[in-house]
Amino acid sequence: MIVRAQETFCTYCSDQRRKSGLPREEFAATFTPARSRSLPLTVVGPCTLTRDGVRCVRPQVSGGLCAAHHGSWKYHRSRGTLERWLRSRATPFTENPDCMVTHCSGWAMNSSGLCNYHWRAWRAECRSSTDSMPAAQWAPHQPLYLLAHQFHLAPLPQLLRWEVLYAVQQMDQWVRALEPHWIRGVISHLTTADTLLDATNTARLTKPHQSAVRTLENLQSAARAGYSEFSGITLIDQDVIDLRVLGLRHGASGKRRHLPGRVDLRTVRQPWLRQALRHWVTTARPTTEDFKRTFHATTIASTALAQRADAGEDPVALTFADATLAVDAFRAAGKRDGTPYSSSFRRSLLGMFFQLIAYGRRCGTLDDLAGTFTRVPVEHVISVEEPNEDFIGKAIPESVIRQLDAHLDTLGTGNTYGCRDIAPDARHLLYRTMYIVLRDTGRRPLEIVSLARDCLETHNGQPTLIWDNHKRKRHRRRLPITTSTADAIRTWQARRDQLHLPAKGDRYLFPSLTPLSDAPHISSTYLSDALRLWADALPPLHAEGTDSKGQRLLFDRSLIYPYAFRHSYAQRHADAGTPVDVLRELMDHKSIAMTQRYYTVSLKRKSEAVAKLSAHVLDQHGHLSPSSSTAYEMRSVAVPYGGCTEPSNVKAGGQACPIRFQCAGCGFYRPDPSYLPAIEHHINELRADRETALAMGAAEFVTTALTAQITAYQRVIDRMNTHLASLPASERAQIEEASTVLRKARAGDNHTLLPLTTARPKDPR
Repeated sequence: MIVRAQETFCTYCSDQRRKSGLPREEFAATFTPARSRSLPLTVVGPCTLTRDGVRCVRPQVSGGLCAAHHGSWKYHRSRGTLERWLRSRATPFTENPDCMVTHCSGWAMNSSGLCNYHWRAWRAECRSSTDSMPAAQWAPHQPLYLLAHQFHLAPLPQLLRWEVLYAVQQMDQWVRALEPHWIRGVISHLTTADTLLDATNTARLTKPHQSAVRTLENLQSAARAGYSEFSGITLIDQDVIDLRVLGLRHGASGKRRHLPGRVDLRTVRQPWLRQALRHWVTTARPTTEDFKRTFHATTIASTALAQRADAGEDPVALTFADATLAVDAFRAAGKRDGTPYSSSFRRSLLGMFFQLIAYGRRCGTLDDLAGTFTRVPVEHVISVEEPNEDFIGKAIPESVIRQLDAHLDTLGTGNTYGCRDIAPDARHLLYRTMYIVLRDTGRRPLEIVSLARDCLETHNGQPTLIWDNHKRKRHRRRLPITTSTADAIRTWQARRDQLHLPAKGDRYLFPSLTPLSDAPHISSTYLSDALRLWADALPPLHAEGTDSKGQRLLFDRSLIYPYAFRHSYAQRHADAGTPVDVLRELMDHKSIAMTQRYYTVSLKRKSEAVAKLSAHVLDQHGHLSPSSSTAYEMRSVAVPYGGCTEPSNVKAGGQACPIRFQCAGCGFYRPDPSYLPAIEHHINELRADRETALAMGAAEFVTTALTAQITAYQRVIDRMNTHLASLPASERAQIEEASTVLRKARAGDNHTLLPLTTARPKDPR
């Protein structure tokens, strides 16, 4: 059986290990696979026929006898002459001739001179053809019998045979796993070729499967690289570089990966710049990501420099203005559809290009480049552009999360990581636990998969999650979690203790399931892949809102990925009114400005909310007092418990109330439904103050004033609730959504004064 990359058992043995329940090491030492049938060239043992102390040396095929003796035995038994055959004609064979097929490792089973495999193939061909061919004439043209993990080069011409052998040896250093069946298929189509260097060999594939084409291209690349090296042509002298020959490494996992095909460096028009890029990639051996980005950046700069009269081919003539021209090209760089790249990506491209220039100057390949062609940090910068839309655009809506929760029983049941290592129920529980922790804690994917095995603590009955902030290098952080989340972790911990997993992952809650894994814990990539497969297999998911026909909108499944749950966690708390300083601690942000982004609302959403609530503003006595959106927007930032239209207070940004914020008794007070939670909270505070005043024996006018305020605010709430109850259910839902938007906007407001505030002149003294 074949064991593919990243596996330790074949499919049959892996299934048997799961059924046995034995640890991996014990199973490997004690299990002996039982074959249902013998392979065509398998020799069970020599023939058991013995006479005068001499045993037959030919392999037994049936009943402990070789083919010749077994056939003779059946013949004489049917005629009742078995005793005479045993006395006189049952003579052991002392020689075992080889099969007549060239290079076949089998032994001839009978007088035909063919092994069992080729004898059956010859008999089948004789039966299907009217003109049977003698075995001696048929054998020289037959292929060898090969197992699934074998291939041979005998059918190829001598030169091509040596080329393929060399190419396979080189290719073994590039790819993660050699697939013998694809190599065997390619060889069968190369029997009429002369050399691998012929670029038309790919057309010989009668079945151009992607894997077969890729295998042949790998063989050709290795052969061309060897021929170039033998001819004295190094990679640094070539304009077309095969990245498979370079063996670039993937930055994330450190394993050898390759980019498809070859890279034509002639897209960089300037010879000196092309030489610098060629020298960098062949000497520095960057990661595949760095090469792709640097090559793209070099192409952008080359296109910009080509606008010069000499197309920028003379490095001595370049000036500071040419460097500025290249920087301007990066500022305007965009995608194929014409949309610009993000500012961070353009900044990265700019940095990659000038890092290439600096590398060339250090290595001496750009000694002729003018010193004036340089980057000035003050002028040659690309400013960071903040998006105008909400930061919550990446958050998965709570309604979609509820739909995902309804299908949790299918998570981790597909062809996900671990399907050959642990039982299906354990694999499902593994991914279910990771999803729950991801959803309920808002930690980054790497922080989830790297949780310690003992990541739970309990203080005063409240469970706490212990985690590591890898991004900011802050370890042993503590996060309060719900009891249900802690119970899900404990359930997996109990199931994990029953599994026999690699020892290197003992300290992790979600350890790697195979000893071939690079990391001791599960990779975050596997979590991402499992979520993607799960989400794609679910029934249609509906987003919030309806279309013009009143039908529910479909949610884009591509927006479901691990990191999006972190945004959902933060947005969930922001919408619930969690104070910004508390959410900052929960998110473990260094700057409170980052946390405030979850409270910000785009201008479009805020304008829609203002337009919706401006028609439901009440006055001091609870009567409707609708206003324009502009007036409402100006008042909405004035006071904590509602809008205020008092001119001096509005001018001061809500900081100059003439009657010290006794809103319930003010004729300029204009509350709306978005202030209901704040008003209810204020009423509770007033009641607490009144009880305190009574306990202190305060004067009657103090308690009377507090009681009057409570009554006035309660009247506002009652009339507002009555008004909302009279509205249709759909309109009430829209008002509640608009209220949530405005409450969130006020929670993230840093309470700066309005532009109408008058600047006070400094004291001349």
